[in-house]
This record gives sequence, structure tokens and C-alpha cells, in this order.
Amino acid sequence: MASINFDSVLESLGAEGRYQTVLYYLLCIPATIPAAFLAFNQVFLSATPGHWCQIPQLANLTIENRKALAIPFDGTKYSSCTMYHVDYNQILPEAILAGIWPANTSLSQPVVDSTWPVANCLYGWEYDKTQYDATLVTELNLVCDNKWLPSFSTTLFYVGSLFGNLLFGWIADKWGRRISFLLMIYMAVMLSIATAFSPNYTVYMVFRAINGLTFPALFQIPYILVMELVGPEFRTFAGNGISMFFGLSLALLAGLAYFLRHWFHLALATSVPFLPLFGYYWVVPESPRWLLSRNRIDEAEAIVQHIARINKRTIPPNYLRSLQQHPDLLLQTDINIKLSTEEQQEIPRHPSHQPSKGTMLELLSYPNMRRKFYILTFLWLANSVAYNGLSYNSSNLGVSDTLAFFINAIVEAPAYVLTWWAMSRWGRRWVTCLTMLLGGLACCCCMLVPEDPLWISVTLAMIGKFGIAASFGIIFLYASELLPTVVRSQAMAIASFVAGIGLIAFPYIVFLAVYSRLLPLLIMGLLATAGALCSVLLPETLGVSLPQTLEEGEAFGLRHRIWSCPAGRKRRCQKVDGVKSSDIGNESLVLLVPSDAAITNAEFSQQPPSSTSCSL
Repeated sequence: MASINFDSVLESLGAEGRYQTVLYYLLCIPATIPAAFLAFNQVFLSATPGHWCQIPQLANLTIENRKALAIPFDGTKYSSCTMYHVDYNQILPEAILAGIWPANTSLSQPVVDSTWPVANCLYGWEYDKTQYDATLVTELNLVCDNKWLPSFSTTLFYVGSLFGNLLFGWIADKWGRRISFLLMIYMAVMLSIATAFSPNYTVYMVFRAINGLTFPALFQIPYILVMELVGPEFRTFAGNGISMFFGLSLALLAGLAYFLRHWFHLALATSVPFLPLFGYYWVVPESPRWLLSRNRIDEAEAIVQHIARINKRTIPPNYLRSLQQHPDLLLQTDINIKLSTEEQQEIPRHPSHQPSKGTMLELLSYPNMRRKFYILTFLWLANSVAYNGLSYNSSNLGVSDTLAFFINAIVEAPAYVLTWWAMSRWGRRWVTCLTMLLGGLACCCCMLVPEDPLWISVTLAMIGKFGIAASFGIIFLYASELLPTVVRSQAMAIASFVAGIGLIAFPYIVFLAVYSRLLPLLIMGLLATAGALCSVLLPETLGVSLPQTLEEGEAFGLRHRIWSCPAGRKRRCQKVDGVKSSDIGNESLVLLVPSDAAITNAEFSQQPPSSTSCSL
């Protein structure tokens, strides 16, 4: 149904009407709070507090005195995994063993002999309870020889997300956004509750790996559904709004972890409250844009009529059928452009001269779509590794885990507000480039400052998270605008799949902090900087109608120039044969026509202007 421009249909229904507004905020809940909790509660459930060997013979002494007598000290910190292997009953007086320290007594001060034999912890461990009463690590002693298990659990979660992205992306494009979304909600909530009752860490890791199938698709599918239900002018706000809710959800998680100091209580608090989301079965509709791309017009008609009724708009019965029979009633595209015969011949077309059904193999056969998809995939990889790495790396910054995580989350709110404003003026491309560059350089600069004082590296890390969060919020919107409806979910899922391969490695990047607290920041900074340089190769999408077919997706950006940008009011607009170029702010979107139509002069009408296009 490429003949029906759904963005123009939305103008008749109300592109930002009451229906879309209510549904938008309803979808923000499952797309952000449970998704954020699912992905990041592991930071606190499996947190590793400070620990040292337990010495039963010194149980009556204070923690400081036990560590001073029994734990090797390297000049900066006490060992976490070794102890002096001596019989304290023979070395220390009975009074000291009973808990009477020599201070202010006639007893002599005990002296540690550095020649005492050292052994691994023989009687278990003691844990610092300053931040946590209990975590999975402290209950199961996942330290020293077993310290790899929490990182491995995170890796398994992201292995699950690899295949979940493909699975639910395929379901969303094959059977619809609604079915995919509801399956994820039921699965994520039930498995999150089951995880809290895991009898051992192996079962916990299995549950987490299976639950990983739903992330980040649990964020992406509602995001796509929102983008497909609102008009171009509302997409910037809607996309950044969901991202802002996600950042605030992370801040909420930090607050819950601060007050719920036991891992079991936190696991229940981040799963059980989402049982009412099962009621979304009666709330969330199918995407009418997707239904049109599948030629299911009658189903789309029912939803469109419902939207019009809620928005108090009047449209005739069988509205979409009438548009199908008279496509000239609607705008065909948003961009004015003229194509020569030679330029049309360069664009691959479906053999039957009809819009393709839309598969990823077909997408990769279109050179322009293939190039854009590869760049989007790398940007997704760079953003995912840097964003998740900085979030998980908060515990390595030398401050309270909950405080570092809270600051890490709260800096996202101003980042999304700034990008919302910036994208409305300067578009997606240059804002993506600048925010990734800011985040990458800030992380890299951490290597140029001393680890002490602590506040310098923490501040740079927070600036890095600010930039990466801003660019990560843009990439979802950017991808949804560049990829056509027929493969949007699959393509975003595959891009996220590739990013997930990088996420398998990021727990081990974070683990490098045992060698240098700043080493993970350097790696993530270099990756973000590389992504910033690649982003300028994509075309601008500000104000453009979403492409529905692969042909429309291939056409968009063919005349893209690296130094082009959406202009302010004082910029000089481009003209092609006397026709003003897009007032919407992008370089080139053309409508493909059969080659036998012999069209050499394709002019299309446009929506009311909101900005202009220029070339620097």
C-alpha cells in the first residue's frame, strides 16, 4: 500500500491527538520502567562489596583489628582473597583473643610478622555491609575464584538479547507489533518474578539468560509502535520522551536499591509491580501503518476510525479504501526533487514494478539501503557498548554504588532535553555526531588526568555518559526514520543483534578496572569517537515521512552530501530547476516509479514548511 501516505492520513486523524497522547504515555511505562529494571537490576542484585577473609579465632575483635592482624596489606589496601595462615591461639594472649585490645592497657601491641605464611581464605569471607545487607555475591560467596560468575551472568543475559532481538523483531514484522509486544510483557514479568526465587546461582543465570530474550526488544517494539502512530512533527518529542523516561527509570532503580538493601527484596520490587501490565492486552492496538504495509486495509480501517473518534475528527466510512482507489487525494511525499532518466536507472527496482514484500535479504540488495543499514548498525554497537559499559562501570568510580548509578542516570534527563531542542533545529545527523564526540572525548580524557582527586575522573565519566545517553536516545529515532516500515522491526533487531555481540564483551571491558580504573573508560571513549565520525555519512531525516517500502527507503538519501544540514531562517534554500528544495530539512527523498513510465521530471508536493534545507 505504498500509494497511501500514512503521515498524510494522520493529518486527517490528528497527528498529535488525544488518542496518540494517551497511548504514548501508556507505552512509555512498559518500554522504560520494566525494561530498565530488567537490564540493570543485576548491578545491585549481584553487587560485590568489599570483602576479606574470615578468621574465626579473631571473631571477638573489631573489624579493623581483625584485618590488621590477619589480612596482608600491600601499602594501599588489604587483600580480598588471602590471609595469614597462623595459629593465633599460640601467638596472641588470651585477653586479646577475648576482645581486649592493648590500647590503654598494660598489654603489649601485637605485631604482624611479614614472614608469616599466606594462604587463600580457608573459613569463608566477611563483607562490608555499608551499602548492602545481602547480595547474591555475599550469600553465595561469588568472590575470588568465583568472581567471574556475575560477569558471566551478565554475558549470558546479553547472549539471550542477541537472539531475542531477532525473534521478536521477526515476529513484529511477520505477525505485528502488538503480538510481539504482548509476548514480551508476559515473558519478562513472569521470568523476573521467577528469578527472585532461584534456588542457586546456576538457575538464576538460566532465568536471566532466557529473560534476556526480551531486552532491548521490550524497549524497541513500543518505541516503533509510537513512531508509527504519530506525525513527523511529534516524533522528536516522542522519541526523546521515551528515552528520558528510561533515564528516570534508572534513577528510580538506584533509589530502590538504596532503600532495599537485600537482593531478594529488590528483585521482588523490580518485578511484581508489573503484573498489571498484562491488562495491556485490551489497550494496545496494532500499528495501522504496519497493517497497510501488509495490505490488511479493513483491519487498519477499524483502527483509523477508532482514532478519529477519540480525536473527535470526522472521516468518511471506508476512508482507506477510498484513498486506495483515489491516491491523488493524499500527498505522495514530503520532498520536492527532480530526477533525470539516468538517475532513475541507477535505482534497483522490484522486477514486477510493485513494492517488494520486504525482507532483510531484499534490503541488502539495495546499495543505498545497505550502506545506511551498515552505518546504523555500527552506531548502535558503539552506543550500546558505551552506554551499558558506563552504567555498569559506575561501581568502579570509587564512590557509593547507588550514588554513582543515580548520577549516571540523572544526567540523562538534561541530555534528552538538550537533544530534543537541538534535533528540532539542526536535525538528527549533526546532533548524533556531536553528542557521540562529546561522550567519547570525555571518556578518553579520563586517561589524561590523575586518578586522584577522584572528582575529576568521576566528572569526566558523567560528561561521557551525558553525551552517550544523548546519542543513544537519537539512534532509536534515527533508525526508525531511515528504515522502511516493511522491515523496520527486523532491521532494528538485527542492528541491535550486532550491538549485542559487543555487549557480550562489555562485562569484561568493565572487569579491566581491576588493572586500571580508567581503562574501561578509554575503550568506550575510542568506540564512541569512531561512531561520531561515521554518523556524518547518513542523510538527514528531520520532518520526513517514514518510508514504507524498500523502494522508498532506497530512494531516500541518494543525493546526500556530508556537509549538508538543516538550515536556520537566514540560510539560502536550495533550488532544483527553479523549485525550492525541501522545507522540511533533508536532502533527497524520491518516489520510485516503474522504469517504463519514462518519467524525467518527478515533482512532489510537500507539507507545510517547518525549516529549510541548505548546504554549507
